[in-house]
Amino acid sequence: MTAVSYSFGEYRVSLALAAEDSLGPLEDLHICHLGMRFISPRQIKLFSMYEFDIAMRPVGSEEEPSKIRCCGVVVGCDPENGGYRIVIHFADLEKSDACCLENLTRVHRMRCDYCANFD
Repeated sequence: MTAVSYSFGEYRVSLALAAEDSLGPLEDLHICHLGMRFISPRQIKLFSMYEFDIAMRPVGSEEEPSKIRCCGVVVGCDPENGGYRIVIHFADLEKSDACCLENLTRVHRMRCDYCANFD
């Protein structure tokens, strides 16, 4: 499993995938209690399943990152800005992890347009 780090608002996110290849460089990453979306340079097949280990902590912080393990299903892959807008819905996120992500994104105003409707 290879971990790759990304920026998400004021947080650093490390995504480790139980897949043969990583997602590569991502742009416009959003993560919430429902799933994640981002722009990828490569197309990803609809209904592909990924297992994620997600570790999040504030940029520059020395505290232990919040760790979340879940499975996600690719439900969207549309051309956008020279890449592909990928949408992944989490399939088995623990309730406590979902609450943590929901609160984090609400407090720091990091929600995408879709999630903002649930405030």
